[in-house]
Amino acid sequence: KFLGLIAVVGLLIGFTSCEGRQGEPGRDGLVNSKVIDIQIDQSQWNYSNQDNNNYFYGVISVPELTEHIYDNGLIKLYREYNSGTSNKSQVELPFVRHSEYLADEATNTWGFYTETVDYEFAVGAVTIFYTASDFDYELDTQFQPESMHFRLIMMW
Repeated sequence: KFLGLIAVVGLLIGFTSCEGRQGEPGRDGLVNSKVIDIQIDQSQWNYSNQDNNNYFYGVISVPELTEHIYDNGLIKLYREYNSGTSNKSQVELPFVRHSEYLADEATNTWGFYTETVDYEFAVGAVTIFYTASDFDYELDTQFQPESMHFRLIMMW
């Protein structure tokens, strides 16, 4: 039992020890990081208009996302609700939420859909996607997703 405990402690030390120093990867266990706030206003969403696979997307230029960070870093994106207030909160992407809405008040008919917000990144850019499972925006051509605030976190 004691040897097993020593082996587990050794593994934990191996997994938690890091090398690197702020600005100088490879020394002293520190990591570089950068947090970037991203706002996509309602008017900035683009529509894909593809057969059988329609979605909205916003492409954000992020010059800080270098080839080095792309190859060696960790990129995380969070949607922030109530940004700038005391009751702000974040949810990590991809984000999936099931919702309902009153589709027809006269008949008290409810509609249901799943909203998905996800992303992909490349050197110098992040693309954020919005999809609703009912694809109702194909019928309502005036629909645009709401303005959304995001926080991009890069560590390398």
